[in-house]
Amino acid sequence: MTPFGKVLSQLRRSRKLQQRELAERIGVQPCYISAMEGGKKGPPSKAVMHKLIEALELSPEEADSLTSSIGPSERVFRVPESVSLEEYAFLWELRQRLGSLSGEELAIMTNALRLGGANR
Repeated sequence: MTPFGKVLSQLRRSRKLQQRELAERIGVQPCYISAMEGGKKGPPSKAVMHKLIEALELSPEEADSLTSSIGPSERVFRVPESVSLEEYAFLWELRQRLGSLSGEELAIMTNALRLGGANR
């Protein structure tokens, strides 16, 4: 499950809607809702996002929460041209470990990134 899938599922369930019902409201197949919630499909297009926001009658805060979960849910990303050799090496090692990192390892890396960002 991706962050987007988790937020979408929580919002749908809070409205007591089944995937089939939400799919009917926005004009897609139920398997598409299931795939988005399960992380098998990436976040939707802007048009589908707009339909989701309307169909779920999201508050501005809920819409922001759903929208802000899109970036962290992208499965593919481009490495900027300005990346150093050390950063490439780090990304490669991280990529090899994805799916097996402990909570402690994630917390350490997250804190290190936040510390570095505070110094810029």
